[in-house]
Amino acid sequence: MSSDPLELNEARAEYFARWEAVEAFKAQELAAMTEERARRIIQMLGAVEGWRERPDWSGLVEQQAIFQKGRGA
Repeated sequence: MSSDPLELNEARAEYFARWEAVEAFKAQELAAMTEERARRIIQMLGAVEGWRERPDWSGLVEQQAIFQKGRGA
């Protein structure tokens, strides 16, 4: 790659144009996704298998308690 400022600006513009195209495609894909398809994708992630439903427990609250203990030390 050249260090010519004009070439760098052109390369940067091409990169951003491609990124915008990817973002537009992803937005269209999400807009068209059904709840059933989203559920299947989430289940394929694997973390769902280890998830236990505990309405009396919040991971965020527990994480904050751990951080508070760390600050006091």
